[in-house]
Amino acid sequence: MQTKFKAALAGVAAALGAFGLSTVSANALVTPTVFKHVTQDGTFFANEYTKVTPYHLKSTKKSVYMWNDMHSKKLYNLKHYSSYTWYQLATGYKGKSKYVQVSNFPMTKRGWVWAGYLSKGYNSKHYQVVSKRYGRPTYAGEYFHVANPNKNAYLWDWSHTKIRANLKDYTNQSFYKRHSVRMAHDGKQTWYSYVDVKTKKGTVSGYVASSLLASGKTTNHANTDVVYPNDFTSTTDYLEYIKDSNYQKLTRSIMALFPNTPVDLGMSKIAANNYGDWTPLDGDDDYEPMSTSGYKGIVGFNQVSKYLYDNRNASNDTKIAGVKKLLDEAGYTQAKRDSLSGYKLGVYNINNIKLSYLNDQTPDGKMAWYGLAIGKAE
Repeated sequence: MQTKFKAALAGVAAALGAFGLSTVSANALVTPTVFKHVTQDGTFFANEYTKVTPYHLKSTKKSVYMWNDMHSKKLYNLKHYSSYTWYQLATGYKGKSKYVQVSNFPMTKRGWVWAGYLSKGYNSKHYQVVSKRYGRPTYAGEYFHVANPNKNAYLWDWSHTKIRANLKDYTNQSFYKRHSVRMAHDGKQTWYSYVDVKTKKGTVSGYVASSLLASGKTTNHANTDVVYPNDFTSTTDYLEYIKDSNYQKLTRSIMALFPNTPVDLGMSKIAANNYGDWTPLDGDDDYEPMSTSGYKGIVGFNQVSKYLYDNRNASNDTKIAGVKKLLDEAGYTQAKRDSLSGYKLGVYNINNIKLSYLNDQTPDGKMAWYGLAIGKAE
């Protein structure tokens, strides 16, 4: 079960169209209009975003109106957005007057402006987006975490005028980079990464200076209810989580049943994904077992996983008693478990935990996932 990862992959596709900047065709931008001799400019939508034509107001003291396609309605007075850079989408004429169809960066404001009010070039005020990239892994894709947990890592809106979150408060999360922008300010240019962070108020998205992120997933799992198998970076990381988490008491008890079989992250992923039982969520229909490459002699205790899932509401004492009974029946008595040699233990449990983001996906808003197996490393 890779629900979290499937959701993340789905998010990647959505990320490539964040703000509608890469997936909306230029043809969709110019609707029937009174403007003549219209020339469309699709460079604003190109992933690399390098040949875009930027504009800023010649004067911020007088009213400059943005018009709709029919030049029948004033949409915005641009003097109220004096720090914006406007990006060219098309050019056209109304009579002998040249107009430019422009948009702000997130495309929340788009329309036609008389060219005489505009000067080419980026606005010299505040922060301006001068480049955008989707190339992986440098600018998009891959996981990152806060590089320095003691240093502020502010998540800004696109205009760099509002702080949406301080990632220093979320060092237990890994952030998937959706795209990157280069912002110019006071003669300097800095790369920012667009990421999502889960807060008590929901998911918040924004831009954080790329230099404040470190490559790879976080190893800080403090105050985290659930960490999925692929979110661990190593066996050491996984063992620290098992030791510290209040939700891993069942796992610790199962480990005690195999005193001479060390827990292994790779084997635990196999146990969870190939021999586990879990709460079905959207996207599980196309699940495919993960590779067992690197391991041999695998014994999956499917009956244990099923028992734990079927009795997920039972106490841990009841669950452990049932696990012992099933292991004995499978021939893995305590004596045999004590004598196991050369095996690695694969164990993974989400012990019927209530998760707010599952309220509309499961009847009780809880997640249960149990997996147990042993195998030898090749």
